Amino acid sequence: MKKILLTTTALTMLAGAAAADISLSGSGRIGIVSTGGATNVTHRFRINANASGETDGGLTFGAYVRLNMNGGAVGAIGAPRLYIGNGMATLTVGNASGAISQAGNIWGCGIGFTGSCADMAAGGNAFTWASHSSGGAGGSVVRLDFALGSANISISGGSASGGAANDTEIAANFNMGTASVGVGYDSGAGAAGGTLLNVSFGAGSATIGGHIAMSNGTTGYMGTIKTAMGAGSLYAGFGNQLNGGATATRAAYFVSYKQSLGGGANASVSVRSVAGAVTTDAGITFGF
Repeated sequence: MKKILLTTTALTMLAGAAAADISLSGSGRIGIVSTGGATNVTHRFRINANASGETDGGLTFGAYVRLNMNGGAVGAIGAPRLYIGNGMATLTVGNASGAISQAGNIWGCGIGFTGSCADMAAGGNAFTWASHSSGGAGGSVVRLDFALGSANISISGGSASGGAANDTEIAANFNMGTASVGVGYDSGAGAAGGTLLNVSFGAGSATIGGHIAMSNGTTGYMGTIKTAMGAGSLYAGFGNQLNGGATATRAAYFVSYKQSLGGGANASVSVRSVAGAVTTDAGITFGF
């Protein structure tokens, strides 16, 4: 994604101070979504603002905020998040994802032009893990990330959206040979918490994934495969996801095809089913 540099010399009036950068990036999408016989045209545009800098002592710091515009709605600016780190450990505070979203390898989300997360064994937020809000106040998350060689470990807590208490989360991702592994744990009681395991590995020109979510005595799973096809890539999967209350599972499958148009644009088409409810879509995404 291309970045547009706005300023590169902030704080230059302070002798010896490091330069700070503010950059913009963005994304957009247009397409058609059909669910249960109802078909709608949908579009979205997002602008992301990133600020970053470095102290004389080598500490990095920064902030992030997003302007989100869906359909015909007036744009909403999400609350910000800020961070400071030393290369090995980074502290993030504000409207941020929790440890599971940060390090649990849960976001495949390459299904159709909307980026649906029907590939998740947890059914797309069966737990109460903290997520970043694109156009609202979000939560007040406190997250500490550690980079240890090829492994990344995150621990988080704080308050979720609306001020509700957020569970403690612990997650990590690492490589084992050709496999990429992500694990996560949410301390919430009953259906509010649980454990995730996500594994993917290369098999020739394909990438095969296995995803497990365990909560409230119930286990969900998804198997996925992504492979080159023609001028694009095919992504497919099937399994039994946890439902929203994590008390049972629901059958799910998806097939999605994506092709690059060059210049940051991609065309996608998909069909997915969750508990018998079928959704199809086709559209184009843009990166700026």
